[in-house]
Amino acid sequence: MKLMKISKVNSLVVNLLHSASYAMVCGYIIMVAVWLINGMGISLMECFNIWVIVMVSLFCLFGTVSAWIDVMKHIELDELAKHRLTKGYDDEYFRKLAEFSHATNSGSGKLFMASMYLEGGRFADCRAMLKELDFAELSSKEQEEYFNICLYSAVLEGNTELANDIYRKARHYFDRAVMGKHSGFILHTLGMLCLLNGRTENAYRLFQSAMRQNDEGLQCECCIGLGKVYLQSGDRASAKDMCFAAAELVETRAQAVRLKELMIEVEEAYGKRHTADDTFKETT
Repeated sequence: MKLMKISKVNSLVVNLLHSASYAMVCGYIIMVAVWLINGMGISLMECFNIWVIVMVSLFCLFGTVSAWIDVMKHIELDELAKHRLTKGYDDEYFRKLAEFSHATNSGSGKLFMASMYLEGGRFADCRAMLKELDFAELSSKEQEEYFNICLYSAVLEGNTELANDIYRKARHYFDRAVMGKHSGFILHTLGMLCLLNGRTENAYRLFQSAMRQNDEGLQCECCIGLGKVYLQSGDRASAKDMCFAAAELVETRAQAVRLKELMIEVEEAYGKRHTADDTFKETT
């Protein structure tokens, strides 16, 4: 589950808009400075010409620098993605990720790294990173994400007692998060908790609600969750359909691993049914 995504680098249009804004402001400041230096004796038209020339020059400069930074970030992101796909979530990957995002410099950065450790299935590292946080310094949204990571970690480890204890102690934060506009990942985590406790009907409703958000990574996780719900309910055909749906939405190596596990469970369910049918035919 991609709890917190790596921030995508800005698009070309966004970079150009930023460069234009900076150029206009800086150009105006320079124009005023020239006007004052010349004893306020420059005409309005001359001031305007100075502003336009400076603004265009700065726009070209800022735009070029911004585009270069953007390209370099894209290259770094591609390298991170390639490393993750080929070598997995090893120490080198997380070192490069921390350097790229400067994630160890703030509470929000450490929260981001904890979420990425969780995505890679490195639960001990995830907990260690969470312990380094000063919870009081986090924003309300980050506090909700903090408990979401804690709960989801316990769920993925299959620790029902710990997961229920975390939810019980932090229920206020989960109730608050569910009321937010971007509550999809929280709903998915709560759905996984219900699934862990055998409450398949509640899990089904939570997964369906989470899927309404336009996020392919989240929808993939929900399809995998729904596949498990259908499997526990004995609906093998629907579980198989969810495998195909999730396969179209896979974004990360971790999701691919969870999807493969679900597919194996579905195959085993079909195999058990065929074995039972054969046994029944032999006895009749």
